Amino acid sequence: MITETFTNHKLVALGGGTGLPLVLLAARDLGMQPTAVVTMADDGGSTGRLRRELSMLPPGDVRSCLTALAAPDQAEIAHLVGYRFDKGEGIAGHSLGNLMLAAATDDLGSFEQAVRLLEDILQVQGRVLPSTFENLILHGFNRDGEEIYGQASLTCSPTAIAAVEISPKDAAANSEAVEALLQADSIVLAPGSLFTSIIPNLLIPGILDAIQRSNARVIYCCNVANMKGETASYTACDYIATLDHYGMRDRINAVLLPYSMHDEQSVQRLEARGIQVVATALASAHNPQHHDEHKLASALPALIEQ
Repeated sequence: MITETFTNHKLVALGGGTGLPLVLLAARDLGMQPTAVVTMADDGGSTGRLRRELSMLPPGDVRSCLTALAAPDQAEIAHLVGYRFDKGEGIAGHSLGNLMLAAATDDLGSFEQAVRLLEDILQVQGRVLPSTFENLILHGFNRDGEEIYGQASLTCSPTAIAAVEISPKDAAANSEAVEALLQADSIVLAPGSLFTSIIPNLLIPGILDAIQRSNARVIYCCNVANMKGETASYTACDYIATLDHYGMRDRINAVLLPYSMHDEQSVQRLEARGIQVVATALASAHNPQHHDEHKLASALPALIEQ
């Protein structure tokens, strides 16, 4: 049964990729109207093609969050927004929602207004906020010292990533995202690519500052599996140590740890730092590389109610 506590709970989730929409769906299962703060560093697939051809901001992760938060009576429209063309010269690989955001951006004159339009069309139950409206370029270095340009290239690196940066380094944060973080009860770092979905948000000075100044409880949802190359052989402590390096030291209050990533040494070290660890089954039965939204919803209350 949904409690009034969860109905009024202000949860903000940061990230991108497939993990962020799952956290949003889990929060909705608990009766919340969550806010997504979405990375703007994506440059792969349909999103990358639209960025290069139209000089627009990346639409893909925003579109996924919009459909996750669409009102139940807009389910058919949400399904169409998520539809991806599998054939057709020039259109194969594009999702309808990405093209809608591209068209709305061109017609209305800004990506910000385009996102708001789709929020209205889908009657989004919550908010979807790009972390910045500046044109971000992500680049980094692997552990062999090789410099890699672009989010998609970093994700595909066969060698573990050592560090990432954004250009411009002083990218301005979306003021609405900053305000949402400052007003949040809980801030969830969503599962997904550590270096290309989560950290790009933390590299925006205004976003990191808002997290540090917020009174919200900060929860990290650890991946159910390491990414080949990018975070190969990582333990839970390795994830937290990396987040520490990017400004989150002493700011993470809790870790949601899948059984698949559980190791007693990490748990002891994290708890010694005062970080609450909740270990549970989180992997999807259909795809063990991803979280299950209903298992996330079952696990979140133990972290939020603290």
